[in-house]
Amino acid sequence: MSQPSKVSGTGEYYKGAAQETLGSIIGNTGMQAEGAKQKATGDAEIKAAKTQGYAEGTKDRLTGHVKETAGSVVGNEQMQAEGKGSKLSGEAQQKINQ
Repeated sequence: MSQPSKVSGTGEYYKGAAQETLGSIIGNTGMQAEGAKQKATGDAEIKAAKTQGYAEGTKDRLTGHVKETAGSVVGNEQMQAEGKGSKLSGEAQQKINQ
């Protein structure tokens, strides 16, 4: 299985929703069930991608915090700035993946 993706998960979700709706309209319970299954698969992929993105953001935030603190302790402004940048990037990634 490839990496989870919010884009492909969203595509699967909406394809499944369309199939489920069409099955409901024409009275085809098999099509309706298959659409519901595809929709659930897409939703699971979206959630997995968000979880992965949040975890990566946490790693970047913590690594940045350590680097920023170390730069502050040793008086290295460049290290401090790089650490702050990583920390802010990680926080942003966490926020978009909540």
